[in-house]
Amino acid sequence: MSDVANVLVVDAGNTSIKFTAFQDDDVLWMRRGDELPSGTDFDPQNIYIASVRSHALTELLQASIQAEFPKSRVLVITSQSYACGVKNAYFEPARLGVDRWLGVVAAHHVVTGDVVVIDAGTAIKVDLVNKEGDHLGGYIVPGLAMMEEVLLSKTGRIRYDAHEVVKGEGLPNSTARAVTEGCHEMALGFLERIYQCYQDYRWVVTGGDAQALLGLLGVSLELQPNLIALGAKLVGDEQVRGDK
Repeated sequence: MSDVANVLVVDAGNTSIKFTAFQDDDVLWMRRGDELPSGTDFDPQNIYIASVRSHALTELLQASIQAEFPKSRVLVITSQSYACGVKNAYFEPARLGVDRWLGVVAAHHVVTGDVVVIDAGTAIKVDLVNKEGDHLGGYIVPGLAMMEEVLLSKTGRIRYDAHEVVKGEGLPNSTARAVTEGCHEMALGFLERIYQCYQDYRWVVTGGDAQALLGLLGVSLELQPNLIALGAKLVGDEQVRGDK
């Protein structure tokens, strides 16, 4: 049981912000958007911000949240060398993206044993943490939408409309299928390689593209859509307890 009754976690990603409300250790609701959710009577004692955005944008977000909840304690969570039983693999711990760090922390507590953590969003991030809580390192590669955008922006004649992106059988027979299915195959090949190297590890996955990608691999996995928020809750609560 947490020492804090109500906690709001703000996960500011590259493309959107996810707000997750906790009462004790239970998730009450989750909302996604660029502004604080309206129409709720949720009154958090503590607010934990995990942001991969620039320092300036994170400061603006923190200021707007503090103005909305002047009585709440606002903590900006950062990557550390050690937290909640997990040791960071980076020589400079702060340079590990806080989303990756919190995903590793949460995964270590969600499942028992050695874990592969997959976050398939704007980028596809893979991290490994063993049963002792040692973060072993990981990878970052472009996500599906990013791969398509880069290909389109760096070529002159690879073009298609949204309505052309349709499923088909066999080898792609249109530019739309060639690009979208090709990007899928690249991502799947990368993840399949990870699986071949770490077959004995359990897989915990999150992110908007997680099911679409990993469902095709046939890998036994645990889907945790609130993985980053769970990690922020663990780390934030530990910091609050330490300050008392």
